[in-house]
Amino acid sequence: MKRIPALTGIALVALTVLPLQVAAIPISTTIALNTVFSGNTPDGPAPWLIAEFTSSTGSNTGTLVLSSHTTGPDFIQGLSSQQSTVGWAFYLNQAISLSGATCTAGTCADQGASYKAGGFNTGPVPGMFNLAFGWSQGNRFMIGDSATYALTFTSPLTGNPFVENDSNWSSVAHIQGIANNCSGWIVSGDGTGAEGSGPCGDPPPVTVAEPGELGMLSLGLLFVGLLLGLRRRYS
Repeated sequence: MKRIPALTGIALVALTVLPLQVAAIPISTTIALNTVFSGNTPDGPAPWLIAEFTSSTGSNTGTLVLSSHTTGPDFIQGLSSQQSTVGWAFYLNQAISLSGATCTAGTCADQGASYKAGGFNTGPVPGMFNLAFGWSQGNRFMIGDSATYALTFTSPLTGNPFVENDSNWSSVAHIQGIANNCSGWIVSGDGTGAEGSGPCGDPPPVTVAEPGELGMLSLGLLFVGLLLGLRRRYS
């Protein structure tokens, strides 16, 4: 009979401890850059860039895969310094923060993959973007390229760390090399203020004849007319 209280005690301890061992919940998010904020529309159908992040709650690490779906000569560059404009950037939940980003495969950003709490220069696109990537002139991120990063966070993840900033944009990229040597800023998110695609480059110059040239042309036409008239008269 003494075994019953003992078993009851073990059961109560188990019920107390088990709720503390919560199973990790997978985290999976896809960020598609499919909106032209300003400048020109990249070549090929949207989305032109896609970022995929996977991890789980309670983890301090995650995997970020960047991929380009542009066509033609389009490419990403930028971020030669923390003051220069970025190539591709994101906004991370600042309460979580990032302590490291290591490229493990693909076309790595050789001009840096950096976290900066104060944000980077993202040209005309408003709001803070604190995780940025950049590629050099000789190592552009372009059609068919991908890059895989192992991210390390300072705090355990409680959900998706890739969120929208105070302007409701989650990601931005500067696409260069668009047909006719144009470029454009593309974004992902629910923000407002996007101007859409504008004209690419300057229109071809229209050649207007000078007054002197017009006079010479008129005299030439008159002379040709006289010759034709004389030919008909004496033929």
